[in-house]
Amino acid sequence: MRHSNQAERAPELPHKRLQTSLGYLSSRVTDPVRKLWFIKKTLERYGTHSELVRRLPVVRSIVFHYVALESFGSLAWRSEPGVVSFPRAPLFLLFHMRHVLLVVTVAALALSTYWLLGAARTGADWAAARLIPLPNISAPVSVDFHPNRSSNPPTSVWLVTQNTEEELWSNGLRVDTQFAIDTHRRRYLHFPKDGSAPTERSGPPVGIVYHASQSDMAPFSREFSTDILETTHALLGWLQRREIYHYMIDRFGRVYRIVDDDDVAVHAGTSIWEDEESYYLNLNDSFIGVAFESRWDTGKDLITPAQVQAAMNLTDVLRLRYSISDINCVPHGLVSVNATKRLIGYHADWAQGFPFNALGLSDKYALPPASMTAFGFGYDEDLVGRLGGELWPGVERAETLLRERAESEGSDVQRLRSRLGERYDEMNGQWRTFAHRRSNQKLRALPEVKVNPVTSPVEERVNQTLPSSQR
Repeated sequence: MRHSNQAERAPELPHKRLQTSLGYLSSRVTDPVRKLWFIKKTLERYGTHSELVRRLPVVRSIVFHYVALESFGSLAWRSEPGVVSFPRAPLFLLFHMRHVLLVVTVAALALSTYWLLGAARTGADWAAARLIPLPNISAPVSVDFHPNRSSNPPTSVWLVTQNTEEELWSNGLRVDTQFAIDTHRRRYLHFPKDGSAPTERSGPPVGIVYHASQSDMAPFSREFSTDILETTHALLGWLQRREIYHYMIDRFGRVYRIVDDDDVAVHAGTSIWEDEESYYLNLNDSFIGVAFESRWDTGKDLITPAQVQAAMNLTDVLRLRYSISDINCVPHGLVSVNATKRLIGYHADWAQGFPFNALGLSDKYALPPASMTAFGFGYDEDLVGRLGGELWPGVERAETLLRERAESEGSDVQRLRSRLGERYDEMNGQWRTFAHRRSNQKLRALPEVKVNPVTSPVEERVNQTLPSSQR
């Protein structure tokens, strides 16, 4: 007998769907000894492929079903009739055409572009499910309904526990800090509405901008849990390297810190907002960026109830910790602008469908955008098309206010927009001068490093003089 206690163990399958497939296939072998041979041979063949192949969701599914078909075919042709309960004619055809099927599948994947990768993955699983049916584990979670907040916001929150990997706050918020990095401290220009000169400010953030990550999304169901987690971790690494967002909320409602609250993250770009006392330009430096791991298309949100709950808790902590007013909690689509073309909605994520009520916030869609009323920006048909033919109510309100103001001044809307645009150019010029001066100050503050020019290239000198967060 070949079997013994000293025999090398076959590799195990870490993925639930592959385990399900193997269990279903082995159940078609009626003889217990041959069933064990089939399982062992399939695992051995699968284990001979590289770790990289076995980590890629689409590739590992193709490779596993290919080696399982080889083992099944080998068993069927050397076994007595009745040992394998699959019909022999279809199995014979599949077995002898396995190389052709593999080539066709690989070619189809090679021709797929990056944006079709998600569809390709779903297609591979769909095909595998038709050949080897999988149990219906759970239906996708409905995420279209976000009820109003059922309780009042807390009046205080505090940090309960903290370690190198996680923070726990008194309202139940848990923040994963394993991806957190430092960049540089926030400093920004504050533009008072009373017309006085802008002043430089630092310290805590004055607001929150909510984003959609616009990243690849696997179907939200139990059998895709591993794929969802892998996609999330890959996204977090990508964001961390580029210092994008302060926080990201994954699809299971876990909150990750990417950039420290006191530091600047890349998230809002060219943007405009106002509160009761001030105008804010280019909100990277003055606002915190919070992203939902999601894709946003024409007002169709794809966030889960767990993300909404986590966003509510995170918003409560940030607002209480930094005294952030309700009016300064705003979606990205309402602040993003194209300064060159004088257009609102350059990025349109959450320009519709944001769950203000569920987070306990007032509806910012009703507010006229400051980019229009204070600086004369407009919109084009492209934005209307991206939003499904309907803009948020505040845009119409802003148009009405501009018309009324032009009439009261004995002018027309076009001249008023032009004059307001000049005002924006002046303020944005002041902001750019400040940002340039700040960048020069940061460079002068870097320590001088002496490098032997013979043994060290210029690139090494640059890397050594920059802080680790900027390399």
